[in-house]
Amino acid sequence: MTTTKQYNYCLDFIKGIACIFVVFMHCEFPGLMGTAIQAISRFCIPFFFMVSGYFCFRPILQNVECQINIDSDKRDDCQRIRKKVLHIAKITLFATLFYLAFVLILQAIFHNQTLTITKKQLLSWVVFNTPKVIAGQYWFLFALLYVYIVYGVLERFNMRKFAYIMAAVLFVVYICLAQGAHIADIMVPNKFYRNWLIEAFPYFMLGHWIHEYQDEIHISNKALIAIIIVTTLSCWLERWIMKRDFGVNIVTIPQVFALFVYGVKNPTKHESAMQRFGRDCSMLVYIIHPAIWHTLDIVYLQCGIYDSTLAQYLEPLLVLGISIFLAIACNYLTAHIQIRRQGV
Repeated sequence: MTTTKQYNYCLDFIKGIACIFVVFMHCEFPGLMGTAIQAISRFCIPFFFMVSGYFCFRPILQNVECQINIDSDKRDDCQRIRKKVLHIAKITLFATLFYLAFVLILQAIFHNQTLTITKKQLLSWVVFNTPKVIAGQYWFLFALLYVYIVYGVLERFNMRKFAYIMAAVLFVVYICLAQGAHIADIMVPNKFYRNWLIEAFPYFMLGHWIHEYQDEIHISNKALIAIIIVTTLSCWLERWIMKRDFGVNIVTIPQVFALFVYGVKNPTKHESAMQRFGRDCSMLVYIIHPAIWHTLDIVYLQCGIYDSTLAQYLEPLLVLGISIFLAIACNYLTAHIQIRRQGV
């Protein structure tokens, strides 16, 4: 179990790649190209959950003679998790208010829809993390918030081993409710398996488990790269066999595991513009890209080019480019404001 802190450039690098695939996964290229990219991009959201779980890890002290220190560490852990909960809660609130304002502005301009949320939709939002305000893609934020809370409770009562077992069981539950139900010709709405418990919690705990046992995972870089390539290609095979998308593939589990372990084993690699993008912009791009996407859809409709093949191929690239530009501009303005405040 490694306790020495070292900044990990490689995980940031992979975050940058994952963020780009998230945009292309939601705003798809047309035809076979869009299907192929979507199939291999399903590692993105599990990877982000794993990053959160990985950096939540803290070693458990076993020395009974140091009970005072153990109690102090527990208090520090509770405080640390509380800060993470508050941080993601603020981001989630910002995203919700942002998309509420976005919908109201669209209504004011186009008068073509009314914002209504039924009790059933609100219940689904709270329980299954399915937002009804334009961008269902930001269910990730609600799921991460819930997982942090559950994780904090389990850690408080020393139930880490139970959490690992629970995560392993939930991986099986996901496959049964998604791919298994499809094979059995049973229709299961994806909100029953794409939520904070069935999808988010297992990957969060997988990242946590990798941190705890990373020194005992002896897989060479060549083997990891081979696994990543084979499982990524297998995503296409699974999509072809299953004939539909499930949100996460079965082969996503070994794919994202190998990708994450590669990142952990090579912390000093890939320091680059992509790494800085993953570090500084991935969350902002994730939040704002659906708004850019829906805005471009409206522009396409108004310009009469919505059905243009060229326009459809350009749209994902435009969404990505504009989202990155706005994220960089937002970071620049935030940093500039902070500098001015410190100067005052």
